[in-house]
Amino acid sequence: MKRFFVGLIVLMAAVFIAVVGDAENKNTGIGEAVIHLEKGRMPQVTFPHHMHQKALDNNCNACHDMFPKQPGIIKEMIFQEKLRKKQVMNSKCLKCHKDQKKAGLASGPTQCSACHVRSK
Repeated sequence: MKRFFVGLIVLMAAVFIAVVGDAENKNTGIGEAVIHLEKGRMPQVTFPHHMHQKALDNNCNACHDMFPKQPGIIKEMIFQEKLRKKQVMNSKCLKCHKDQKKAGLASGPTQCSACHVRSK
């Protein structure tokens, strides 16, 4: 159970910027995928999907219960008003990271600037 929450927290950090989801090279998310989540007003987030998959023991539904496994789907669903801006970030990413931290387990970032890093 602890391992599940650690994985969920890590996964949530990536999906964290639910403003937009865009898979690099139309990657399916399998393996070493890195997904770039575009920003609203904040800098883009580089989401290590593979790290979250591993931490969640490949439990895709930990996040994908809110949106299908499809490149760019978060952005599309926000446009279609099926998701609110920051909905995934707040209800998945931050919630999981904070729950993990509260339980004394390894967790992902809980501050916006830890994922939204300005490029130099």
